[in-house]
Amino acid sequence: MLGALLGACLGVLFVNQTLPVPVVLKGVAWRATASEARSMLSSVLGIALTSLSIVLSLSMLVMQNAAGQYSPRLLRLYLHSAGIRVVLPVFVATSVFCLVATHAFGFVSGLERVPRPALALAMLLLIVCEGALIFQVLQTLQLMRVENLVRQVRRDTLDTARTLERFRSSDIEAAAPVRARGETLGRVWPLHAPEDGFIASVDAGALLEVATAHRLTVHLERAVGEPVTHGEEMGWLEAPAGEPSWHESTEALVCRAIHLDRWRDADRDLALGVRQLVDVAIKALSPGINDPYTAVEAVDQLTFLLCGLSRMRLGARVLADASGVPRVFLHGLALRDYLALATDQILRYGATEPAVVLRLLRLAASVAQRARDAEDRRAAREWLRSILATSERTQPNAPETALLRSHAEALEQALAGEPWPPLPAIGF
Repeated sequence: MLGALLGACLGVLFVNQTLPVPVVLKGVAWRATASEARSMLSSVLGIALTSLSIVLSLSMLVMQNAAGQYSPRLLRLYLHSAGIRVVLPVFVATSVFCLVATHAFGFVSGLERVPRPALALAMLLLIVCEGALIFQVLQTLQLMRVENLVRQVRRDTLDTARTLERFRSSDIEAAAPVRARGETLGRVWPLHAPEDGFIASVDAGALLEVATAHRLTVHLERAVGEPVTHGEEMGWLEAPAGEPSWHESTEALVCRAIHLDRWRDADRDLALGVRQLVDVAIKALSPGINDPYTAVEAVDQLTFLLCGLSRMRLGARVLADASGVPRVFLHGLALRDYLALATDQILRYGATEPAVVLRLLRLAASVAQRARDAEDRRAAREWLRSILATSERTQPNAPETALLRSHAEALEQALAGEPWPPLPAIGF
């Protein structure tokens, strides 16, 4: 819309010779009649539209292949890329400029040849369009590489994690007692979902304001990314005994702070980033594609991602009012939950591929080595043993079984203080 508005304004300004704006380009303006100017602008418009069709055709082909070979959830990378946000507006601005300028030249009388700044600007915009075409082709070719795709998913997910961690600056420790619904001492009302959808984000600050103003405690049992149906209980509201019931009025205020959407959004959903990398891995392990190294690339990025998350605050959130009373309890996934999400399905489909199993073993061991929470470290060690046991059970007589067992034992020793073992040759 901004590109179209800019193009229309430029079309009016540079055709009108009485305005001071066209003077800037008069020194390089082509001399032409109004009829010749219209013909030239039509040619520029045709070239711009042809270039735009090349951009769209190439992008659609690459997006279709990426959705089929890797994951449909990776299309967000294309929709948020510079090609969509910058290149398309450039073509729109150029096309609208040519249309408006052509229309404006229809009201210009006289057959004399005079400098036409609009033609100079049209040539400049055409050069910009061709540069944008080259830029988009290079960007699209880069996104065709699965290494760039999975690395970009990992970077975006870590950026989201850093943003969410900044939101936790005012939280109290998650170790605050989270009471079950049956253990509450006051009056309790269920919190229902106002519509179908996915929990896209939760405004914890707004929840705290409502809870403090009405002397309530808000318990949300659904994490960001979970689907909810209309009328489903997402949590509950608790008020001290003897307080009047604000249930009907405050439930609407609480629901306003819980944003539902038609689909999951990676801007606040860490699990979606993990899910995208898992999808790439299991798609590559499918019989129709059979590309184990792509699965290895995805597991490597999952390792980098979970090691990055291990340094951040994850899990449930607890917010307190000014007096220190916990008012808002939000459910959240811990590091061990992301580890389970990252390994379970890949192990199920890749247990017979030694290179994938090796990477999964190192993933679990890396998390166990870097996790700050004792429960996360224990869960990672359990996953390390489970990955090895599943692989041995799937292929008990495979020649690589002894190698996998030896590497798993070396990783266990590394967690006890020994040097980190090198990756065996079959893992490269």
